[in-house]
Amino acid sequence: MAKTLSLKKDQILFLADEMKNDLYIIRKGKVMVFVQKGTQIIPVAYLDQGEYIGELSFFDDEPRSASIICSEDSEFIKIETEEMNEHFPAWLKILGKQITKKIRVGDELIRSKGIRKKNVESIKPLDISEQTRFFKIVEEHKSKHS
Repeated sequence: MAKTLSLKKDQILFLADEMKNDLYIIRKGKVMVFVQKGTQIIPVAYLDQGEYIGELSFFDDEPRSASIICSEDSEFIKIETEEMNEHFPAWLKILGKQITKKIRVGDELIRSKGIRKKNVESIKPLDISEQTRFFKIVEEHKSKHS
């Protein structure tokens, strides 16, 4: 059964490499998807109402590939992995794992080789004060959950 989760601005939904594999749908609010390299916080995407978060880990049971922080007060519908195991037919779980594997391979290629896009607006990097603020939030989250 799906559950509702409410988080405030600057609260972390999850961090990269965590083994929580639940799926989230943004019911309201906005989040920033980011990766961390040392002390650098790199925004990857901004997601809002109706978008899914955590679908790769939901299907393949692998660690999270990115981190999520709320850009504003947000509400999520949380679908636990047990729901998939109870309600999805075996063939659909296998399909989800195969598609997820292809996406992870593509993501790794982009990460290692980079990609050039023409006429596409890129995501604006964080300024130093935002970098510092988000890094502190991440470190506090890690210390509370370790």
